[in-house]
Amino acid sequence: MSIRSCLIILLSAVLYSCGPASVTKGKRAQSVQVNIDLTAVSDDQVQVSIIAPEITQETIHFMFPSIIPGTYSIADYGRYAENFQALDADGNELAVTRLNDNTWLIENATILEKVTYRVNDTFDNEEADFFTREGTTIFSPAGTNILEGQNYLLNMCGFAGYFEGKEELSYTITIDHEATLYPGTALKDMDPAENRVVYQTARYAELVDNPIMFSNTPAISSEVANLEVLLQVYAPSESSVTATALMLDLEAMIAAQKHYLGEINNTGKYAVLTYITSGAEDDAKGIGALEHNYSTTAVFSEDMTSEDLTDVISHEFFHTLTPLNVHSEYIQYWDFNAPELSKHLWMYEGITEYFAQHFQVAENLIGEEEFYRRMYEKMNFSMQFKDQLSFTEMSANILDPDMKEQFPNVYLKGALMAMCMDIIIREQSEGEKGLLDVMGELSKRYGPDQPFEEDGIISEFTSLTYPEVGDFLQKHIVEGGPVNYDQYLAKVGITRAAAMVPEQIAFIIAKKPYIRIDQAREQVIASFPDDKNVFFNTLGVKEGDVLLELNEKPFESDDLMKVAMLGYALEENTPVRLKILRDGQEMLLEGPVQLNYKKGETYSFTDNSKQALKNDWLMQD
Repeated sequence: MSIRSCLIILLSAVLYSCGPASVTKGKRAQSVQVNIDLTAVSDDQVQVSIIAPEITQETIHFMFPSIIPGTYSIADYGRYAENFQALDADGNELAVTRLNDNTWLIENATILEKVTYRVNDTFDNEEADFFTREGTTIFSPAGTNILEGQNYLLNMCGFAGYFEGKEELSYTITIDHEATLYPGTALKDMDPAENRVVYQTARYAELVDNPIMFSNTPAISSEVANLEVLLQVYAPSESSVTATALMLDLEAMIAAQKHYLGEINNTGKYAVLTYITSGAEDDAKGIGALEHNYSTTAVFSEDMTSEDLTDVISHEFFHTLTPLNVHSEYIQYWDFNAPELSKHLWMYEGITEYFAQHFQVAENLIGEEEFYRRMYEKMNFSMQFKDQLSFTEMSANILDPDMKEQFPNVYLKGALMAMCMDIIIREQSEGEKGLLDVMGELSKRYGPDQPFEEDGIISEFTSLTYPEVGDFLQKHIVEGGPVNYDQYLAKVGITRAAAMVPEQIAFIIAKKPYIRIDQAREQVIASFPDDKNVFFNTLGVKEGDVLLELNEKPFESDDLMKVAMLGYALEENTPVRLKILRDGQEMLLEGPVQLNYKKGETYSFTDNSKQALKNDWLMQD
């Protein structure tokens, strides 16, 4: 990120030549200095010390975040800090009272020199209840990992707290690490030493926005259309997943996104920090990613492919448009323990997810029919959620358990509503302008350091477009009315069409299960009520085969839903490996995925009179 003051530039020069700065006794700096020692891990904990800035009041709160931007759920990172001490310049302890999970009250704060504490990692204690109503587990990409000598995932909200009222001060972060570990981050290292890094941020929010990962394999970089793409991968030693194997597809995807965004995107560096979980009891369980303005943290299982990575990053990279360049004052001035939540997830997540799909057809990465199929699938999945719920109300109250359950709909109905607005804009402008152009105008008007007014953006959005867009925003996003998608798609010549579609779950065909669970033996067994399961037939599965693993993922007999989901959304003709037990002998069945098909619906282009507008909408010549 950019250096925003002469003071920080000066500090940078000093740090680069002299190593980490120290504070002279009696002379207080107007900055916060964080020191993390990864070379002295003890009991799976890391030691952290933070040198305090000048404090003029008698007491001060030291705090960890309860919630960070982009997660939409309570984390309470302070739960993972222990042995908290506040010390004066002579090393004497000051009186401290822990008020709650995230807050310590420090007495005699005017003579405070530093605080120290030890940090546990979150990966060791996950319960995989990330998105349930009462879940308290931190979603893995927002979490932390301490794996001595192999990997450290530093989402900084889990390692560095802040002094209340001092969040806008600059931060200097010094991390000592083994020379055999390599850092990955979007931040610039200010120290040339091979076993130490020094980073600087203009304020605490910028620190939280820049995760750092250390791995026993180095990161690799590539230049893509004037953008430095850094890919850091940690994987268990026996894994075949490497940064080199993934980079080519990542480069191609980001190159397409850069072309799609054009002048809107001027990001200089983007870091993709990828953690491959072993799936062990004490390892990460939350598969997915968390966006940051200049980086993404992602967690995958060992059977991931480069397509898995690009599918996820295609969404996260578009966050460089919103909320990086277009965001509310509530995000700009985020309160990490009592935030006012923005109403505009329809923009931050809905429009982002729409662009993540739309760019693929615009850049010829997928065909039109595949794009229509994906949007149709979103319509079907969105029906699981409340179709008449106000999106602005949901966003502003997303921490409420009832609203938290509705959150996944921002990626479904949110994206679909963005599609409808894009079509309206194209129609009203006779093809000359689209939703991407509107977001580009907002990006120029605002940018990373200038937020929009929380309650004024909908009227501003309308003024940049057409009254018809304003009507749509009011009716469907503010009030929450259901959307007739067919009405909008018909404007670009697209109508519903009968189609043969694959069965969603390979083990359940026409509501008929082809597996059964033997609870006594704790086994999942192949069952053949008839001979019509194409997936099993192609691989050569037989009645009574004990199913052990599908693509290295174990069948768990205690959870029928998990078993069924192993066979969910398999892609036809992709390689599949099924480990079974037959007559006491383990066998590996391999082959291409083949699926059963059923009568269904999709969308198709049928009205040639709308050809020109449809091409403008899909940004195709």
